[in-house]
Amino acid sequence: MNLDAVTTTLEARTEAQLRLSGDPAVEAAGAAILEALRPALNEAALAIARQAAEEVAAQLPDRSVDVVIEGDDPMVRIGKPSGEPIVEADELDARITLRLPRALKDLIESVADVEGDSVNSYIVKSLNTNAAAARPSSSRVRGSYDL
Repeated sequence: MNLDAVTTTLEARTEAQLRLSGDPAVEAAGAAILEALRPALNEAALAIARQAAEEVAAQLPDRSVDVVIEGDDPMVRIGKPSGEPIVEADELDARITLRLPRALKDLIESVADVEGDSVNSYIVKSLNTNAAAARPSSSRVRGSYDL
């Protein structure tokens, strides 16, 4: 989040509105108010970043989500998935034939390429992460799961 860009845009738009008054005293008063509000605007931006982090954390319970300050700007950082994987790469000995829409296949290939993974590795990691997050608690398990 670039606070300088946000505050500069706000100042420019406010100054344009103040110029419409045609009164230099109104313009000067508005500029003084804007300068006085700068710390409050920075606090508001930090509060928005915190709220965004809370929303993301609620949707990604297996990841750490933090608000960090870089320079003067808040940033939302999302960490790698937590927890132990269900399977290791050397345990890959089962196969599934999967039919899916072409658009989804293309998307998976694209994301896997961006992540630097093969399609198979990307799908296994994704399934591994999602299955680990959705794994029922041991008190509710009546049988065993072979993944």
